[in-house]
Amino acid sequence: MGRIFADRFGSEQELHDWLISFYEEQIQKFLDNVGGYTEYGVKITPQLIKITTDRYWQLLEINDVTDW
Repeated sequence: MGRIFADRFGSEQELHDWLISFYEEQIQKFLDNVGGYTEYGVKITPQLIKITTDRYWQLLEINDVTDW
């Protein structure tokens, strides 16, 4: 899946932008549904939100995103 998925994007920057947007959407969905379940049956807990948020911040740092 790795290369095929990455080929959907015209540039590495487009891929990075998509990842950032994906994590932003996930965090918002998780915050809106704490205690519920994801579409894959994963319980939405504060720990899941923290792990997802931590990864989001890592991606921002890796991509040197300062315009958030």
